[in-house]
Amino acid sequence: MSNPPSILLNIICNNRPTEEDDTPKAAKEWNAPRWTQGLVVKPDEKHVKSQVRLWGAITLVGLVFPPAQDYLGRFTWLVCVAQLTFRGMPREEQEAGGLGINFNAGKGGGHRKVAFALGFGTWVMGSILVYTLLPTWARGQRWTPSLAFTLQNLVFGVASSYLQPYKG
Repeated sequence: MSNPPSILLNIICNNRPTEEDDTPKAAKEWNAPRWTQGLVVKPDEKHVKSQVRLWGAITLVGLVFPPAQDYLGRFTWLVCVAQLTFRGMPREEQEAGGLGINFNAGKGGGHRKVAFALGFGTWVMGSILVYTLLPTWARGQRWTPSLAFTLQNLVFGVASSYLQPYKG
């Protein structure tokens, strides 16, 4: 046992009370919320190809018809929601062939709320990221909306490729 002056000196110099406090305390393990477990799933090659086709086609339509970018930009987040809703779901459980046309609250509809929140959140956060991280030399150009539209669709494509709220 150390004498009192050495304990006081130890506290002052090392900002540590005593040797007894050097033992690490058991860290409480943090667990992610239940709805996030299994949310990020690495896509297979087939899924990646389908997402590249879908988001590439939407982007191509927007680039070929620039006035359509404004309208497409308002609704592409719903396409992202539909993609998130049906990712990983067995074909026989998909309504309307997985096109996302029918969103009634049938059995197992909890993942639809998560998909909606993720799709909307992806749209909002993606828009904020795209417009705030856009370099100053790219702002105010004639092609700036086309670049922003393309980057936003890239964000949607990555989100709908890796996020899977369905836990079936």
